[in-house]
Amino acid sequence: MRRIILTTLIVLLAGSTLAQPPQNNRYSGEAPPSGIEPLPVDLFTTENFYFDSEFWDDPRYTRCNTPAQLTNMWVANRVGHWGDCSHGISTDDIFSPYEYPTAEAHYRDLMAKAKANGSYNTHTRATLPEWDGWYFRGSFFRGPEQWTNGDILQTSSMISLLTPEYQKRMTQMNYHEAVNNAPQWMASFCYPEGLMRWWYVWGIRDMEVLVTPNQVQFLAGVADNFIRKVLIGQEHSTLIPQWYGETVGFWDGNTLIAWTANVQGWTTSHSMFEFSNELEVVEIIRRADDGEGLVWEAIFYDPEAFAQPLRIVTPWDRTAGIDGPEARYLFVECRVENGIVLGPDGRPSQLTPFDEGYIDFLGRPWAQNWEKFFEQGWERPEE
Repeated sequence: MRRIILTTLIVLLAGSTLAQPPQNNRYSGEAPPSGIEPLPVDLFTTENFYFDSEFWDDPRYTRCNTPAQLTNMWVANRVGHWGDCSHGISTDDIFSPYEYPTAEAHYRDLMAKAKANGSYNTHTRATLPEWDGWYFRGSFFRGPEQWTNGDILQTSSMISLLTPEYQKRMTQMNYHEAVNNAPQWMASFCYPEGLMRWWYVWGIRDMEVLVTPNQVQFLAGVADNFIRKVLIGQEHSTLIPQWYGETVGFWDGNTLIAWTANVQGWTTSHSMFEFSNELEVVEIIRRADDGEGLVWEAIFYDPEAFAQPLRIVTPWDRTAGIDGPEARYLFVECRVENGIVLGPDGRPSQLTPFDEGYIDFLGRPWAQNWEKFFEQGWERPEE
């Protein structure tokens, strides 16, 4: 199955470059659905999307397409086509129902409640819940509740969940993927996945879970490797942001409560959103009602990127025990010249930020490419 997915990914990456956009990048001929009045300017007719912020959260700006439809427009040969303006869940289905101001406040309150009611648990090997095994996230497309895949909500809905700066960044991605056919996907360049892609359809598939008294480990990956460890009973200590953050947790009975902080800001890619170094996640993981799978609730706090905290609940189906005779994790090797070149004298040389081909992994390399090759001379509104 993993080989099939990787093959599909390669085909999609290749397919995105088969067609090239017209020189003027305009797609004004597609008529809107009956009863829909088009905007005076949209993503496919704009001269400069930076000056269209008043329209970004209107579904007609992206012609009622979902982020998934935008990212696949060139592959599907439907550039500039209209989507279904009635499609998609509401923002109320995405905003967190909890009233905690921060992830720490949420985590500390859950811990205090567990201690108060006597369910705060320090497990031994004999009392640990039997979670060890292999799991698959919902259906093939991870279930209807997976808004992080970008296929069950309007692009405008996702835009409206973001702060102004991150609305601009997502619109930039939408434009260069859907109009310019210049996607800067993580797997295309062997970029790090970034934490939010744990909840994205092509970020991970089969997941191996190992539970010990001191930590719970999750191992998965498709285009790159994810390994996340919940350190039981500990506090955050990492001083430098990590690609997948640093996660601590505790047991509330047999429910695992986790708090991830110290995250390196990055992008979800595929016409979705970026997130900042302020991202923190509270996760509540429990046994599913069937007694086999897991139910994984995640609440995302990022005051720099999100207008308010967001939430998702994901089902995980157990597919095999840890001793499954064919259950294996195939380590992903994604190779790239990471700033090292071979000089004319045969000696390796380190690229600097001033050299062609240097990748700024702590910046926004996808946006740097777009601005260098597609936005030369563009004006921008005053910040």
